[in-house]
Amino acid sequence: MRMKRMYAIATFMFGLALAGSIIVWPFRGSFTGGLLFAAFEAALVGALADWFAVVALFRHPLGLKFIPHTAIIPNNRGRIIEGIVTIVEKDWLSLDFIKDKILDYQLIDGVASALETEEGRRGLERLAQSLIANTIQDLNPEDVARFVHLMLADNLNEIKISPVLVERLEASVKNLYGDDLIRIFLNWGIAATQGEDFERIIKRTLTRAAADYSNRGNFFRRLGKGLGESLDIVNYDEAAEALSNRINHFLVEMKEPSNQYHIRVKTEMDKLQIADPASASAMLSEMLKKIVGTDAGVGATADLFAALKTQLIAGGNEELPLIRFLTNMAIEQINIVRWDEARKSSMESWIKTELVGLLERYHVVIGQIVREKLQNLNDIGLVKSMEDKVGDDLQWIRINGTVIGALVGVLQYLLLHLL
Repeated sequence: MRMKRMYAIATFMFGLALAGSIIVWPFRGSFTGGLLFAAFEAALVGALADWFAVVALFRHPLGLKFIPHTAIIPNNRGRIIEGIVTIVEKDWLSLDFIKDKILDYQLIDGVASALETEEGRRGLERLAQSLIANTIQDLNPEDVARFVHLMLADNLNEIKISPVLVERLEASVKNLYGDDLIRIFLNWGIAATQGEDFERIIKRTLTRAAADYSNRGNFFRRLGKGLGESLDIVNYDEAAEALSNRINHFLVEMKEPSNQYHIRVKTEMDKLQIADPASASAMLSEMLKKIVGTDAGVGATADLFAALKTQLIAGGNEELPLIRFLTNMAIEQINIVRWDEARKSSMESWIKTELVGLLERYHVVIGQIVREKLQNLNDIGLVKSMEDKVGDDLQWIRINGTVIGALVGVLQYLLLHLL
């Protein structure tokens, strides 16, 4: 848009010089008329010369192909492309330049500082979710399950589940999926407390409770029960319907995280310790040995991976507990390394050595990418790309040529008259 505006200004000044030359031509005999004619004439010559020079870079002026040294860029396409590739590969992004930047940069401190910000943390979460989702997208749950069980079977005698791991898993489940577990159980409860089946269960319970209550009492209690049922004062169907509706409504209300009973259940869950870590680790190790390779074990692993795959792929921009957990763990490990100078120096040296090795191996790809990108452009595309980048400056050449031409014309006319 800006180049079009500059092109319009340059063309307007060319038209102004041409129109001025024609208008003052009859008055060129007088001093003032001659001065103006000299200015417009020289401006016209400068505008034409610079227009020709600018146009000749990209195409044949007026389509006249017999004029030598025109359409310079299309005619020298190969040399221009190789020149750009050489500049990028050898000067701007040379091997030594990038290598020095890598060796000078404090990688771990830089990464840790970036991850201290909310934006950096969110970026790491998005990256982790994208990488995991792209990695598992084409994986078949059954194939993954069989591979996992094959690996476990080959190393079964060496696998030992640490009590510390049990503690961390339990804490992770509580912290990450506590609300989700409560929601799952509540959804199951809500579904189970709807319909006539649940009402019949409530009715049987109420009936048996009333019978037990009357049988343990005296004559008047049994009489009261019998009269209540006979006169429909005690209606078990209505009582069962009202009670089941109330239970269902109560469970629906409990799904809200702000509900007092939801908070109480979450608090009790946090306090709950499922098992002694040592006993639990021994039990899980024994259980693992029993289920590895079995149809049930492979099926359960496939179902677990399928659920994980669905959650990660369908999650989109949703904040997933697993991704948050992995991100927190990664940040924690990075900070541990950051404040351990020996480990940081060792790890940073290793990372830089690997990066430099990759750079030396694949640096040539930079030139190949630039070359491939430019070669994919035809002559029109190459010309348009370059005009878009330098078009403004080239139009300024035309404008300057017009102005400088006018000044030179005025100066020449004055000198001739003074001398």
